[in-house]
Amino acid sequence: MAQLVGVVLAGGEGRRMGRAKGDLAVDDGVSLAEHAALALGPLCGTVVISVAPGGENPAPDYSVIRDPEPAGRGPLAGIAAAFGATGSADLLVLACDYPRVDTEMLEAILRVATPDDEMVIVTDGRGRDHPLVGLWRRSMEEPVRTALEIGLYKVRSLLAEARVRRLDPTDLPGQDPDAALINLNTRADLDSL
Repeated sequence: MAQLVGVVLAGGEGRRMGRAKGDLAVDDGVSLAEHAALALGPLCGTVVISVAPGGENPAPDYSVIRDPEPAGRGPLAGIAAAFGATGSADLLVLACDYPRVDTEMLEAILRVATPDDEMVIVTDGRGRDHPLVGLWRRSMEEPVRTALEIGLYKVRSLLAEARVRRLDPTDLPGQDPDAALINLNTRADLDSL
């Protein structure tokens, strides 16, 4: 496998949360962005934090990569910026609003990845893809840039054309993907965590 860089996506505006999510504290005061970086750290040579243009780094112990202008293009802009700043490395991506994804789940993604896979992602028990928890190979850089250039900002728009390996709950023995893939979008989600 090529060099691997961990990318914490923390550039969202958090509209439904009422604020950006990256610096929200969860377990013992650890921010969501720091939690994601700690999950990625054991598996990656480097971990970077992706933030919106002009955004603050919610995990200052890690290097920051800022999305290029214009703002508001979603996580694909952060992934494109990470590709642009990381040489030839593949990216292990984790959005900061998945606080229950741990190193073990990320390691499972890497364990099953083959050189032919352009992406390796996890699906939950309902069959819903979670592409912001996954391996993005360097071969995805051009499709990501093209999508942004033509105004396709939804990550899911890339899945149909890419060689995607999906891990479903049966591929993750001893783990509960439905519990791990809880995505924090609202204050109620945070309170229930």
